[in-house]
Amino acid sequence: MTFVQSIKHVLRNLTNFKGRARRSEYWWFYLFMVIVSVPLSFLITIPMIVAASSAINSAGAGGELTDSQATAIAGGILATYGLAFVLGLVVFFLQVAVWVRRLHDAGYSGHWLWFCLAGLSLVPFILAMFDSNVGPNKWGPDPKGRVGWPAQPGYAAQPGYPAPPAYAVPPAPPAPPVAAPPVQATPAAPPVPPPAPPAPPAAASGDYDPFAAPPR
Repeated sequence: MTFVQSIKHVLRNLTNFKGRARRSEYWWFYLFMVIVSVPLSFLITIPMIVAASSAINSAGAGGELTDSQATAIAGGILATYGLAFVLGLVVFFLQVAVWVRRLHDAGYSGHWLWFCLAGLSLVPFILAMFDSNVGPNKWGPDPKGRVGWPAQPGYAAQPGYPAPPAYAVPPAPPAPPVAAPPVQATPAAPPVPPPAPPAPPAAASGDYDPFAAPPR
């Protein structure tokens, strides 16, 4: 959220204490209030400066102030403090709503601002520095637009705030197809050679008589 956008949004929601405000909205508006308050702080000191100057210029030779002059200076001081008090109240109430929404965004109750009445405004000021709760919480959806996150405990949809989308785990990407290994052909068995013919008996040594009777 930009500087101008935050100012417009806060000024349109000065009485809105519901919902959440991200850090950019709160701190840009806080800077705007500082820029406006500094020149106004100098302007409200004018009554005291005028009263003191006129009293000094009209003082006698001895530098002593009359009762009327002292009363004028005291009146100028009281007027300055009164204007400063009014300015402080205006600045506080202009940012109290966005401060409450900023605490909601960080996950804290707006009741932390009661510490300001005890002079402990530094406590909610520090809490406003924390980052937003991720996802919806019980004060509304995430102003950063982070969807798909589970809701924080205690979340309930409020009027004007949509219910958070259901949290779903994204499906896993499909596994790449695995190619089957190629089937290798079984080599054919080599042909079995025919049996060799029996060898002729070896010739006996000596004379061979074909008409002799076989040996017994």
